[in-house]
Amino acid sequence: MEPANTGIFVGEFRHSIDAKGRLTIPSQWRIQQDGEQEVFLALPNPDGYITVYPPEMIAQLKERVSKISMADKDGQAALTAIMAMAHSFSADKQGRINLNERLLAHGGIQKEAVLLGKVTSFSIYSPQVYEAMQPGDMQSMMDALARFGF
Repeated sequence: MEPANTGIFVGEFRHSIDAKGRLTIPSQWRIQQDGEQEVFLALPNPDGYITVYPPEMIAQLKERVSKISMADKDGQAALTAIMAMAHSFSADKQGRINLNERLLAHGGIQKEAVLLGKVTSFSIYSPQVYEAMQPGDMQSMMDALARFGF
């Protein structure tokens, strides 16, 4: 029996992109309620990877986006650029997803991807971008945790 998603995304997973361009989402991260697949939203991150938001985060995003004034030309332009690359998806029965080509190109993702849980969302990296982002030592990681009150 597969573990149920608790609404928390943690851990690191490395998965290959199959011949049809599909990526498997870890079973622990798949959300199903009452037999219905939930919809996720993938957005480009300015640091060269993809951030994926679950349904409850999408609701918060919708609320925030609705508050962007039509007169805020910079906000509207940024939203347009980001949403042009965005992709909403549900996983198939095997937990596979297809991301659009613009997102994959943005992340430099070709044959392999690193999926990293970030508690309320998860990110998809190319192995090269992921390795370049790693802190060099344990002290750097502990300093980062201290900023969050741990």
